[in-house]
Amino acid sequence: MHDLNHILIIDDDPIVRLLAAQALRAPDFKTTVAKNGEQGLSIFQESGADAVLLDVMMPGKYDGFDVCNEVRKIPSGRHTPILMMTGLEDLESINRAFESGATDFITKPINFALLIHRVRYMLRSADTTLRLLDSEKKLHRMAYFDSLTQLPNRVFFREHLQYMVALAQRQQTKLGILYLDLDSFKRINDTLGHHLGDLVLQETGCRLRKSLRASDVLIRTGSNEEGASLARLGGDEFTVLLSRIVRNEDAAMVAERIRETLSQLFKFNGHELYTTTSIGIAIYPEDGETADELIKNADMAMYYSKRAGGNTYQYFSNDMTEAALRRLSLENHLRKAIELKEFSLHYQPIYNFETKKFSGVEALLRWNCQELGRVPPIEFIPLAEETGLIGSIGEWVLKEACYQAKIWQNKGLAIGRLAVNVSGIQLVNKGFTAQVEKALTNSGLLPHILELELTETALVSDDSCVLEQLINLKKIGVHLAIDDFGMGYSSLSRLKRFPIDRLKIDRSFIWDIENAAENGAIATAVISMAESMNMKVTAEGVETEKQLKFLQHKGCDEAQGYFLSIPLPPEEVEILIGQSPLR
Repeated sequence: MHDLNHILIIDDDPIVRLLAAQALRAPDFKTTVAKNGEQGLSIFQESGADAVLLDVMMPGKYDGFDVCNEVRKIPSGRHTPILMMTGLEDLESINRAFESGATDFITKPINFALLIHRVRYMLRSADTTLRLLDSEKKLHRMAYFDSLTQLPNRVFFREHLQYMVALAQRQQTKLGILYLDLDSFKRINDTLGHHLGDLVLQETGCRLRKSLRASDVLIRTGSNEEGASLARLGGDEFTVLLSRIVRNEDAAMVAERIRETLSQLFKFNGHELYTTTSIGIAIYPEDGETADELIKNADMAMYYSKRAGGNTYQYFSNDMTEAALRRLSLENHLRKAIELKEFSLHYQPIYNFETKKFSGVEALLRWNCQELGRVPPIEFIPLAEETGLIGSIGEWVLKEACYQAKIWQNKGLAIGRLAVNVSGIQLVNKGFTAQVEKALTNSGLLPHILELELTETALVSDDSCVLEQLINLKKIGVHLAIDDFGMGYSSLSRLKRFPIDRLKIDRSFIWDIENAAENGAIATAVISMAESMNMKVTAEGVETEKQLKFLQHKGCDEAQGYFLSIPLPPEEVEILIGQSPLR
């Protein structure tokens, strides 16, 4: 008959002592109980134990952490397995337990079947406990913490959130999840390098710790002394758990404080940087009853915050779910739109002030989905860019527009110029120039008829790549224009670097141009600047005769807009193009 393993149970709760002792006696363990830390240390010093079951919170001179430390100081206790028990509502005690020398931990209320397995496992590993302790701590750190910011990682946050959701359900309390994403981080990484990007992430983690108050959150893991349940999920995404909110509005107060903190100037190695933050908010139980639902919905709210322009926060709403389902449906149909021949091109005529005739057309994509009906470009074009479908769609537009322009030329219709919009994603594709050449060759359209309209933002994505692409396009003989000028990041010094032929003034500066002094000043300045750089100017969105006359008086070259003509299908363009547009 073998000797029974001796388990010392130290807990100030008599019910826990009784139930734990009974559970452990069943599998033939010998148990001894102590009602506080002092008594437990005394028993251990006198008779030792094969394992210790130790409560964290106890009255008197020694709490559980103190007892664990003291046991490790006793020669016979250096290799003794110690299982810490915590009734706290956070995970701080777990980390302190490991630091105090604990072998393992278990949370209250205790699952006694699990307790037996934990004790058995510890006893089987008792001879190697000391050797494994350090490696276990390291593995725990690697598994649950981000090495760059030293914050808890996605795995840790999700597991803890699951625990906190269960607790909130029992206590019928609220939880708030903030999902953060840095708005300008990719630009910083791409232009200044990953090393500087890492410094931004580290400083972001530090600022988040400092900006959170003890009343905002419950646990302090990975945070400062005020307490902050925050984590880095990966990349430039962070999360914050608010476990003591009373009103949904409380989450907005925290989000606003974080937003202000992260918008302050960053200084690294002589670089001064600004970045803003998009924040999504989800509330338990309204926005989800599981950890995964809350994270997903907070992420979705963050996405809408970013789409709204960033540097703000948004609460999750069911409308977002409907929008997400709509987006998924659109994406699925968009992938089949070319194959199903659902796309078509309309053409908006462009009016020339000097000749007083239409001098060209701009090709505009239309989508009439068989199942969803007409989908506006403002809805499906951004989706095409986000999903990467814009490459194949843009290639189709270029091919079809060139064919149509050649058909008009063969009919003797003087269209002058064909303008086609190009996405920044297309522009950085190294094969784009070849696509343009192929469309021109296959259609038989002369290169100088084609004008590619680029966005300002496309010119700042990658200077060297874009500049090389534009030079190659100019060698073919096509013209280049900047669309929606004034809404991006262009400056005079930047424009000089690119071989641009035309600026198109954004329609927002044309609206009420005859009355709004600021809009008139901007339009006048663009016209003057373009003239000094030997560029032509086209004004978009002209809707009144007064706007047309104002632009003509200021020396604008061309105009397009509903006052002159709406976008038309090809057959209607043929009827209109030969007429005087102002009859």
